[in-house]
Amino acid sequence: MKFSRHALAATLAVPAIISAQAAAPQAKPDMKAAFAAMKANVAKISDAAEKERWSANRDAWGAVVSQTGKIPAADLAKVTAALGTIRANVAKITDAAEKERWQANVDLWQLFGTREGSFGKSDLPAATASLGKIKSNVAKISAAGEKERWQADRDLWQAVIDRVPVK
Repeated sequence: MKFSRHALAATLAVPAIISAQAAAPQAKPDMKAAFAAMKANVAKISDAAEKERWSANRDAWGAVVSQTGKIPAADLAKVTAALGTIRANVAKITDAAEKERWQANVDLWQLFGTREGSFGKSDLPAATASLGKIKSNVAKISAAGEKERWQADRDLWQAVIDRVPVK
């Protein structure tokens, strides 16, 4: 009789423990650490076109990383200028995977700028879709330096999206 009570208790407890572990929140990306990794990595780029894209992307993130609320107009102007540089440069990319990553990044910056430096609840589907493109594309990158830059970019966008109130 005691055995069956213990077996019943274990049967009830195990699913509760498993579901509690599965529901444990994942660590949020650290924007400052991701931005520092991006900055250090961008400094090492030797290809001129790639350096131009990444420098503009870094400059846009530099205007955003320290902000916690709405982005001031001067910083939003920096983002808009950087986006113009990125967009013009991306048009010249011939590698399809590279172009897809950058286009998703441009789409996120465009939406972010249109919303004056923050995403709202209604922006989540579009932002999440673009971030999903980046995530799946980054998983296929084999070059360590490029992968590190894109992982930092991915983490920064994830942190911005995580800020959106869902209520």
